[in-house]
Amino acid sequence: MSEPLSDAVSRFPSAFDCGIGVCAQGVSVSDRPAVSLRPFEPGDAPAVHRWFNNPDAIQSLMEQRDGFTLEQAEAWTGRAMDDSGEDRKFAIVVEGYEEPVGFTALYGLFRQTAPELGALIGDDVRGKGVGRRAEAQTIAKAFDEYGAHRVYGRIPARNEVAKKTVAGLGWKHEGTMRAHLARHGAPPDDCEIWGVLPDEFRAAAADLLK
Repeated sequence: MSEPLSDAVSRFPSAFDCGIGVCAQGVSVSDRPAVSLRPFEPGDAPAVHRWFNNPDAIQSLMEQRDGFTLEQAEAWTGRAMDDSGEDRKFAIVVEGYEEPVGFTALYGLFRQTAPELGALIGDDVRGKGVGRRAEAQTIAKAFDEYGAHRVYGRIPARNEVAKKTVAGLGWKHEGTMRAHLARHGAPPDDCEIWGVLPDEFRAAAADLLK
Protein backbone atom coordinates (compact mmCIF):
# COMPACT_ATOMS: atom_id res chain seq x y z
CA MET A 1 0.00 0.00 0.00
CA SER A 2 1.46 3.25 0.66
CA GLU A 3 3.41 4.99 3.30
CA PRO A 4 2.99 8.66 2.94
CA LEU A 5 5.47 11.28 2.84
CA SER A 6 3.60 14.23 4.00
CA ASP A 7 5.54 14.41 7.14
CA ALA A 8 8.52 13.09 5.35
CA VAL A 9 7.16 9.71 5.58
CA SER A 10 4.43 9.95 8.12
CA ARG A 11 0.93 10.57 6.83
CA PHE A 12 -0.56 9.12 3.67
CA PRO A 13 0.12 11.00 0.96
CA SER A 14 3.44 12.36 1.64
CA ALA A 15 7.03 12.20 0.98
CA PHE A 16 7.69 8.49 1.19
CA ASP A 17 4.51 6.76 0.14
CA CYS A 18 5.34 3.11 0.04
CA GLY A 19 3.67 0.78 -2.35
CA ILE A 20 1.78 -2.05 -0.66
CA GLY A 21 3.61 -5.16 0.36
CA VAL A 22 6.85 -6.43 -0.99
CA CYS A 23 7.20 -10.15 -0.42
CA ALA A 24 7.49 -13.51 -2.07
CA GLN A 25 5.05 -16.36 -1.72
CA GLY A 26 5.25 -20.09 -2.26
CA VAL A 27 7.55 -20.75 0.70
CA SER A 28 6.94 -23.82 2.85
CA VAL A 29 5.85 -23.10 6.40
CA SER A 30 8.89 -24.92 7.80
CA ASP A 31 11.20 -22.45 6.02
CA ARG A 32 9.49 -19.37 7.42
CA PRO A 33 10.88 -17.55 10.46
CA ALA A 34 8.41 -16.15 13.00
CA VAL A 35 7.04 -12.70 12.12
CA SER A 36 5.44 -10.28 14.57
CA LEU A 37 4.53 -6.62 14.91
CA ARG A 38 5.45 -4.25 17.73
CA PRO A 39 5.28 -0.52 18.47
CA PHE A 40 8.21 1.59 17.34
CA GLU A 41 10.98 2.48 19.80
CA PRO A 42 13.55 5.32 19.76
CA GLY A 43 16.32 2.83 18.99
CA ASP A 44 14.65 1.90 15.68
CA ALA A 45 15.82 5.09 13.95
CA PRO A 46 18.97 3.50 12.41
CA ALA A 47 16.84 0.76 10.87
CA VAL A 48 14.39 3.33 9.51
CA HIS A 49 17.31 5.26 8.05
CA ARG A 50 18.56 2.11 6.36
CA TRP A 51 15.16 1.21 4.87
CA PHE A 52 14.56 4.58 3.29
CA ASN A 53 18.01 4.61 1.74
CA ASN A 54 17.72 1.12 0.26
CA PRO A 55 17.23 1.59 -3.51
CA ASP A 56 15.59 -1.81 -3.92
CA ALA A 57 13.07 -1.05 -1.19
CA ILE A 58 12.15 2.53 -2.04
CA GLN A 59 11.52 1.84 -5.71
CA SER A 60 8.07 0.62 -4.61
CA LEU A 61 7.22 3.86 -2.81
CA MET A 62 4.32 5.90 -4.09
CA GLU A 63 6.39 9.06 -3.67
CA GLN A 64 10.14 9.17 -3.81
CA ARG A 65 12.96 11.56 -3.01
CA ASP A 66 16.72 11.70 -3.24
CA GLY A 67 17.77 11.17 0.36
CA PHE A 68 16.68 10.52 3.94
CA THR A 69 19.01 11.59 6.74
CA LEU A 70 19.43 10.00 10.16
CA GLU A 71 17.88 13.11 11.70
CA GLN A 72 14.83 12.66 9.49
CA ALA A 73 14.70 9.00 10.47
CA GLU A 74 14.76 9.94 14.15
CA ALA A 75 11.90 12.40 13.61
CA TRP A 76 9.95 9.81 11.60
CA THR A 77 10.43 7.25 14.38
CA GLY A 78 9.19 9.73 16.95
CA ARG A 79 6.02 10.30 14.96
CA ALA A 80 5.58 6.57 14.47
CA MET A 81 5.58 6.13 18.25
CA ASP A 82 2.72 8.62 18.67
CA ASP A 83 -0.59 6.77 19.03
CA SER A 84 -2.70 9.80 19.92
CA GLY A 85 -4.11 10.38 16.44
CA GLU A 86 -5.74 8.43 13.61
CA ASP A 87 -2.63 6.63 12.34
CA ARG A 88 -0.78 3.59 13.67
CA LYS A 89 2.63 2.25 12.59
CA PHE A 90 4.11 -1.11 13.50
CA ALA A 91 7.70 -2.35 13.28
CA ILE A 92 8.05 -5.76 11.61
CA VAL A 93 10.16 -8.14 13.71
CA VAL A 94 11.52 -11.32 12.12
CA GLU A 95 13.08 -14.18 14.03
CA GLY A 96 16.84 -14.19 13.55
CA TYR A 97 17.14 -10.45 12.76
CA GLU A 98 18.38 -8.05 15.43
CA GLU A 99 16.50 -5.02 14.09
CA PRO A 100 13.06 -4.57 12.50
CA VAL A 101 13.07 -5.29 8.76
CA GLY A 102 10.31 -2.87 7.78
CA PHE A 103 6.97 -1.56 8.91
CA THR A 104 3.25 -1.61 8.29
CA ALA A 105 0.75 1.15 8.97
CA LEU A 106 -2.92 1.98 9.12
CA TYR A 107 -3.81 5.55 8.13
CA GLY A 108 -7.10 7.27 8.90
CA LEU A 109 -8.56 5.05 11.61
CA PHE A 110 -11.70 5.91 13.58
CA ARG A 111 -13.39 7.68 10.67
CA GLN A 112 -16.53 6.94 8.67
CA THR A 113 -14.20 6.27 5.75
CA ALA A 114 -12.01 3.16 5.65
CA PRO A 115 -8.36 3.22 6.77
CA GLU A 116 -5.54 2.80 4.28
CA LEU A 117 -2.86 0.13 4.63
CA GLY A 118 0.79 1.10 4.26
CA ALA A 119 3.77 -1.24 4.14
CA LEU A 120 7.48 -1.21 3.42
CA ILE A 121 9.90 -4.12 3.63
CA GLY A 122 13.19 -2.29 3.95
CA ASP A 123 15.59 -5.21 4.35
CA ASP A 124 16.17 -8.23 2.14
CA VAL A 125 13.94 -10.95 3.58
CA ARG A 126 12.58 -12.07 0.24
CA GLY A 127 11.37 -15.62 -0.10
CA LYS A 128 10.32 -15.92 3.54
CA GLY A 129 6.68 -14.77 3.29
CA VAL A 130 7.39 -11.85 5.64
CA GLY A 131 5.40 -9.19 3.80
CA ARG A 132 2.27 -11.30 3.45
CA ARG A 133 2.23 -12.28 7.12
CA ALA A 134 2.99 -8.77 8.37
CA GLU A 135 0.25 -7.29 6.21
CA ALA A 136 -2.20 -9.98 7.34
CA GLN A 137 -1.48 -9.20 11.00
CA THR A 138 -2.00 -5.50 10.33
CA ILE A 139 -5.28 -6.00 8.50
CA ALA A 140 -6.47 -8.25 11.33
CA LYS A 141 -5.69 -5.41 13.74
CA ALA A 142 -7.73 -3.02 11.60
CA PHE A 143 -10.81 -5.24 11.76
CA ASP A 144 -10.49 -6.82 15.20
CA GLU A 145 -8.85 -4.10 17.32
CA TYR A 146 -9.88 -0.89 15.61
CA GLY A 147 -13.31 -1.84 14.27
CA ALA A 148 -12.64 -0.97 10.62
CA HIS A 149 -15.41 -1.94 8.18
CA ARG A 150 -13.00 -2.15 5.23
CA VAL A 151 -9.32 -1.59 4.43
CA TYR A 152 -7.98 -0.20 1.16
CA GLY A 153 -4.66 0.63 -0.42
CA ARG A 154 -3.01 2.34 -3.37
CA ILE A 155 -0.50 0.36 -5.39
CA PRO A 156 1.65 1.51 -8.32
CA ALA A 157 0.29 -0.44 -11.27
CA ARG A 158 3.67 -1.93 -12.16
CA ASN A 159 4.15 -3.40 -8.67
CA GLU A 160 3.08 -6.94 -9.52
CA VAL A 161 4.51 -8.44 -6.32
CA ALA A 162 2.41 -6.12 -4.15
CA LYS A 163 -0.73 -6.86 -6.13
CA LYS A 164 -0.14 -10.61 -5.90
CA THR A 165 0.36 -10.27 -2.16
CA VAL A 166 -2.89 -8.47 -1.44
CA ALA A 167 -4.85 -10.61 -3.90
CA GLY A 168 -3.74 -13.59 -1.82
CA LEU A 169 -5.28 -11.88 1.22
CA GLY A 170 -8.68 -11.48 -0.41
CA TRP A 171 -8.28 -7.98 -1.82
CA LYS A 172 -10.05 -6.88 -4.99
CA HIS A 173 -8.87 -4.45 -7.66
CA GLU A 174 -11.42 -1.66 -7.54
CA GLY A 175 -10.14 0.89 -10.03
CA THR A 176 -7.17 2.64 -11.60
CA MET A 177 -6.06 6.27 -11.39
CA ARG A 178 -4.35 6.82 -14.72
CA ALA A 179 -0.97 8.61 -14.81
CA HIS A 180 -1.36 9.41 -11.12
CA LEU A 181 2.28 9.05 -10.03
CA ALA A 182 4.79 11.50 -11.49
CA ARG A 183 8.21 10.00 -12.13
CA HIS A 184 11.47 11.89 -12.75
CA GLY A 185 12.65 11.33 -16.30
CA ALA A 186 9.89 8.85 -17.10
CA PRO A 187 6.17 8.91 -17.96
CA PRO A 188 3.75 8.98 -15.01
CA ASP A 189 2.71 5.64 -13.56
CA ASP A 190 -0.85 4.47 -13.11
CA CYS A 191 -1.98 3.83 -9.54
CA GLU A 192 -4.43 1.06 -8.69
CA ILE A 193 -6.96 1.06 -5.85
CA TRP A 194 -7.40 -2.23 -4.03
CA GLY A 195 -9.67 -3.03 -1.07
CA VAL A 196 -10.92 -5.80 1.16
CA LEU A 197 -13.90 -6.45 3.44
CA PRO A 198 -13.69 -8.41 6.71
CA ASP A 199 -15.26 -11.65 5.45
CA GLU A 200 -13.14 -11.64 2.28
CA PHE A 201 -9.98 -11.22 4.29
CA ARG A 202 -10.77 -13.85 6.90
CA ALA A 203 -11.59 -16.44 4.26
CA ALA A 204 -8.43 -15.78 2.24
CA ALA A 205 -6.07 -15.45 5.19
CA ALA A 206 -7.43 -18.28 7.31
CA ASP A 207 -4.09 -20.13 7.16
CA LEU A 208 -2.33 -17.09 8.65
CA LEU A 209 -4.86 -16.35 11.38
CA LYS A 210 -4.86 -19.69 13.19
